[in-house]
Amino acid sequence: MKVLTEENLPLKEETVCTIGNFDGFHKGHRFILDRVIESSKRQGKSSLVITFEPHPKTVLSSGEKPCRITGLETKIDLLEDEGIDYLYIINFSREFARKDPEEFIKFLTEKLRCRTLIVGHDWKFGHQGKGDVQTAKQIGRKYGLKVEVIPPVKEEDKRISSTQIRNLLKKGKVEEVARYLGRDYCIKGKVEQGNRIGSQIGFPTINIKPPEDLCLKKGVYSGLVKLNGQLLPAVINYGNRPTVDGRETVLEAHIIGKKLSFKPEEVKIFFKKFIRDEKRFSDIDQLKNQIKADIQKAMKSLEVLK
Repeated sequence: MKVLTEENLPLKEETVCTIGNFDGFHKGHRFILDRVIESSKRQGKSSLVITFEPHPKTVLSSGEKPCRITGLETKIDLLEDEGIDYLYIINFSREFARKDPEEFIKFLTEKLRCRTLIVGHDWKFGHQGKGDVQTAKQIGRKYGLKVEVIPPVKEEDKRISSTQIRNLLKKGKVEEVARYLGRDYCIKGKVEQGNRIGSQIGFPTINIKPPEDLCLKKGVYSGLVKLNGQLLPAVINYGNRPTVDGRETVLEAHIIGKKLSFKPEEVKIFFKKFIRDEKRFSDIDQLKNQIKADIQKAMKSLEVLK
């Protein structure tokens, strides 16, 4: 998959495209992406996803802003796994938000060469969200754009939504989240140098910087770490490490039963089950004993122990 910049525009080839935040990257999103790929292959065109960074509501909302389900790096990785050809990231700003619906459709067709646009039934676009799927169809006829509308995707008779997934993540319900995503909840990131306290107490960790304002409940989880194509069992901590310093929010994973002989550049962390809340311990020995107990619980939940 190629991430496009302004220098790549206008595209040479025609595309089948979709547009959205894709924050949850849930089953509903993946259904749309499957249709984009299927339609692009059938038409002999390239598949294109257009997304925003940052989330439009963080720019436009004067009230509470939505927490993040998926950071940009993870989103790019998931789109690549789906088999999308191109990704175009719009730097969302108040200026961009002032584009009227026709201006936006013109941009899609002339710069991104989109000939078929596939979106959800409730898609809105243009200044103050004045454009909807009917507007897009009407303007699209003028610019040679066909618009295909996808109905809501449901799980157990409930419409799947990013709002629903945010609420579950805030409660640490990653097992339930996996049902709506159609995959394990995961975060990908570049490995950072930690303060090596884990190594000093016998539990070395791989540390990545979590996306800002992540929806995930702070605490300890069982899960898997993907390294060089291999999935390794792990106990994961997301939080502020109150026993150690309590200042910085970190995401760290201790690989169970394996000592790494190298420092990976990036990893993907999969969350399987919430184990316990974040807690401050009176001393390091108490923390070490708790980590041992966390590892045992993680191993049982991952069925490492038979």
